[in-house]
Amino acid sequence: MEHHTESFHGASRLIYLSLLYSSGSRRAMAPFSAEMAELIQRFQSQDSFRQMVETGLKAMELRLLALEDKGLRLSARRSDSFFAATLTDYGKLLARSDLKAAEILPVHCAIATAFFPTEADLDAPVEDLGAIVIMDVMDILKRFALAESALPDGETRLHPQVKSVAERLRLLPEDNPDRQRAGSGSSWVEMIAIVLDHMVETGYLLAFEETPGEVEYRPTPAYQTALREGIVYAFHAFRDIVTTAPLQEKKTAGNAAGEGKPHV
Repeated sequence: MEHHTESFHGASRLIYLSLLYSSGSRRAMAPFSAEMAELIQRFQSQDSFRQMVETGLKAMELRLLALEDKGLRLSARRSDSFFAATLTDYGKLLARSDLKAAEILPVHCAIATAFFPTEADLDAPVEDLGAIVIMDVMDILKRFALAESALPDGETRLHPQVKSVAERLRLLPEDNPDRQRAGSGSSWVEMIAIVLDHMVETGYLLAFEETPGEVEYRPTPAYQTALREGIVYAFHAFRDIVTTAPLQEKKTAGNAAGEGKPHV
């Protein structure tokens, strides 16, 4: 009985610490690195402990995206789950009060479209998906902003929050030379960079700077799994609108999803 209680406590601690780890809070995780390493080793070596953790995850409606050295990468199974972050929660997490929460969703959809322009890419080996840079995401956002303006009034594929932000996207500057200063305002480059940086912090993307001044981003298995198994209706609707945009919009925007990922 005592052993079962101890195992239950350990499984609960692993889930709790993994939620902390999955939030991307490195400072909060720092005091627990040794405990996490011990729990991860136990998760890998003891079948009974692993089953207990998996049962706990299922009960809490959490999905295990990936087993990583520093923790379990977790996400909510449903969009209305207690552990699912809303757009407002996510905006606060990025620590930008001037960054509109709804603006984040199209940026995420554009990033996902850049990596996964076709449905088959969601099942492809993650190492074969290539890399993207900020300009690739910007090109897709351009195409979306143009395509959305041409949609009929009765269009229902897009979430109302995404539709409402499209006009603001069309008015934003592509870049702001003073973006490093507080209160300088938003731009396409700024929003994309903020989201990409946070995705790197939370283990969904890997960043490489092979060419000085140009950071390339590659997806992790956790990111691919999250999109393949999660609730991603907004992503599919966004990608469909971008990839079926009229030819003249494709030419205006430059690189686009469906035309191949230019960076490998």
